[in-house]
Amino acid sequence: MRKLIILLAALAATGGAWAEGDSEGKAILDFAVPPNELYPARLVGLDGKNIDMGAMRTSYWVEPGEHQITVTALIDDSMQVGTIDIQKKTDPGTVTITVEAGKRYMIAAQATDKKGDWQPVIWKEEVVK
Repeated sequence: MRKLIILLAALAATGGAWAEGDSEGKAILDFAVPPNELYPARLVGLDGKNIDMGAMRTSYWVEPGEHQITVTALIDDSMQVGTIDIQKKTDPGTVTITVEAGKRYMIAAQATDKKGDWQPVIWKEEVVK
């Protein structure tokens, strides 16, 4: 039982609900903790469909090509960036991205003005090994 729990936790942490080989030719949308100047985000929609990633999952496998993603910023009242006061501006943001097979796209929320508005951004792109 303990081994099963550890295995499930490992799958959830890596976003790996896929069997070996299923990920071949796919891209990864990754919502792990971003650098300090950005805010964490969570995928809530993909190509017009609602997505429930769960609390522990940080990545999501997708087919290569163009995708419309909807994310929500994980911002609380205590977060501030310089003079920008973010006050729960967590309405979902939607953006269209084009992804390539074999790549990981690190996605976060970036403040766009001093009112606390934000937008989804890809802050890092890397080849999956």
